[in-house]
Amino acid sequence: MKEEEDLNLTEILTALQDFMTQDGAISEEQRAFYNAFRVHLNSHEGSFTIEDIETLLLKTKSEIQDISEDEFGNMGEAILSQYNTKNKEAINDRIRRLAEEEAAKRALAEAERQRLEEERLAEEARLEEERLAEEARLAEEARLAEEERLAEEARLAEEARLAEEARLAEEARLAEEQRLAEEARLAEEQRLAEEARLAEQARLAEEARLAEQARLAEEARLAEEARLAEEARLADEARIQAELEAGAAAKQAYWDAQADIPDPEVKDLPDLPEQQQAPLSPEADGSPLTVKVLIGVAAVLSLLGAFFVL
Repeated sequence: MKEEEDLNLTEILTALQDFMTQDGAISEEQRAFYNAFRVHLNSHEGSFTIEDIETLLLKTKSEIQDISEDEFGNMGEAILSQYNTKNKEAINDRIRRLAEEEAAKRALAEAERQRLEEERLAEEARLEEERLAEEARLAEEARLAEEERLAEEARLAEEARLAEEARLAEEARLAEEQRLAEEARLAEEQRLAEEARLAEQARLAEEARLAEQARLAEEARLAEEARLAEEARLADEARIQAELEAGAAAKQAYWDAQADIPDPEVKDLPDLPEQQQAPLSPEADGSPLTVKVLIGVAAVLSLLGAFFVL
């Protein structure tokens, strides 16, 4: 592989002169630039590399500002063309080598890029995996939280249901107790009313019994009084009848005795006592016997009237 050769002073100035004289005449700006550039070339030690030539050209451009940018660029290309002509094979080798190096660099860069891409993809995959894992973890946490929330809601709902059932059961128990108490109260009232009714019935029955006993006792008393009055009446009647019969017998005996007395014209009759009267004579007004009979009859009639009234 041929090495590149640097340009010497003559080659550089010849290339620059050829560029400046290609139109036939050199302008004052070109001449001034050429002279200044040659001074810088003379002051340079050693060979001239492309980098050295570029540095000196820029230095000269800073001194000769009348040169346009296009013309300055063309000057540089003329010198570079001389360099390329001299080192065509070497440049081709260098270009080939640079191309190979560039290809190698590109291959390395591609390998590096692929490695970095693989690393990036791996990192992205890892991050994606981590993201998915995080999402899965968060989803699991959310699921567990949701399950816990639902479980809590279910627990609270169950507690509320049980509390409601307990409340309803308590209300039912209280209502049942109230119903039983009301039934007991009504039963007690009914029992007391029944007891009062039975007591009233017993009282009325007792009063009726006592009244019946009193009535029967009164009837018995009145009957007894009537019986006694009747017995007394009958006894009085028997006594009166006996007295009447005794009086009649005495009267008859009297008259019989009078019949046995001699004629008064013939014989005086003895006088009876002035106070003596026949006790059973019916003609005797206001006799004690008559009064007693009337009193007994009145008493009997009164007793019979009272008996019929009762």
